Formats: sequence, structure tokens, C-alpha cells
Amino acid sequence: MRFPRRVLVFLALSWVLVILYPDPGVLGRSVRNTLRPRVEPQAAAALARSLPDDPRAIEAYVLGAQVPYAYDWQAAGVPWYFPTASEALRAGRGDCESRALVLASLLTAKGIPNELRLSFDHIWVDYPGKQANAMENAGVQFAGRQDGRFFLHWPADFHLGQEVADQVAILWTPAPWGRVLLLALGLTLIPLWNVLARLLAGNGLADHGPRPAAKAKGTPGRLRRRRRRRREAAPAARPQRV
Repeated sequence: MRFPRRVLVFLALSWVLVILYPDPGVLGRSVRNTLRPRVEPQAAAALARSLPDDPRAIEAYVLGAQVPYAYDWQAAGVPWYFPTASEALRAGRGDCESRALVLASLLTAKGIPNELRLSFDHIWVDYPGKQANAMENAGVQFAGRQDGRFFLHWPADFHLGQEVADQVAILWTPAPWGRVLLLALGLTLIPLWNVLARLLAGNGLADHGPRPAAKAKGTPGRLRRRRRRRREAAPAARPQRV
């Protein structure tokens, strides 16, 4: 059975979703948490009481001990996941989203002002005394909150080639080889479905055998009149014997 092109496109996209997100709810929660990041000071209150009041010391603890870096493929089994602060604390590892939410929750629990900042491939926490670096500075940020209000603007420091390389390194390079193999297999076979269907039906890719003779043009009545005229004209066209 052959499918229209739009059906093949739908099947390909569905295959990508199933392989990357076997539980589509994980993707839905990621989108929801991205739009409304879940900073949870109550979940970090006990830990906050054991830490000093210096935000830089708290950040060093979070990055070094509380939430060691791990790609989402390693921590959540999907290419991209935006957790809540509670989930990040339970997991004990994660990428920049997890670390930023835990840090923001700890700072908030201690009453230290802080704001989330986002670039195209990173999220971090800004707080009084925060030192800018290559990945965390005003030039690369495109979204965040300032004075309690959300802002969005194009970053001053943007390099398309570097952004593509960073996304490949984050989303694709750490992927389990088994999932990559399944993804590639499906995206290879789905576009070839119609070709395979023709082969299985015995039609092949080229015509075999003589083509059926073309039908004579005209209605049956016209064909009979043409044959009668040819028969009547035939004797006149033959040479007469003397």
C-alpha cells in the first residue's frame, strides 16, 4: 500500500518523537517548565541552612558537589529536559537547567536576590557580585527577568556556526548509539516505503513485458462505419482483369 507524501512526513515526525521521547509527557513538562521555571526555595531550605551566606560559595558548592554536570541524555534519558528544582535535587546531577534552578532555589531560601538568565544554549543565575565569564554575560543573553519583569532581545554576541556546534554537542553527541541506530533506520525506511510497496507488489521499478495495445480511438459506431467504407472501397482499388 502506497502512502501520500504528507502521510510519510507525518510518519517520519512521529518516529522521531517516539525514539527521542518514548514518554511524550516528558517533552510537555519540559516546555511548561521552560515557560515557567520552577524555583522552589522550600525544597532547598534544609540544604540552604547548612551553607554559608556568600552566593559565590553557594554557587561553587552547587556546581562542584550538589549537581555535577551531566547531559540530559545521561540524567533524564532524553535529548532535552527542563526539570523543576525538586527533580534536580533528587537526581543529584544535571545540566545547566538543573544547576541554575538549584542555585536559584538556595539563594532565594537565604533571601539573596537573584535572577535567571538565558542564552541560546545556556541558563545561569545572576546575583549581586556575580562575575561574568565567556558563557554567562550580558552579550550572550537573550531572555531573563530584570526587576521582576521578563525581557527578550537578540543577543549582541551571536555566532551561528558556534551555536550549531554547541547544539550538536549537547543534543546529539551524547545520544545512546542504540537510539541513534533506531532513529536512522526509521528515517531511512519511511521515505522508501512507497518504493518497497511497489517491489513487494511485483511491479518493480521498470516496466516489464509488452505494453497493452492502444485502443482505437472513436466510438463503436464510428469504427463500424470506417470498416464498411474500407470494404466498399477495396474492390475499386484493385486492378481489373481484362
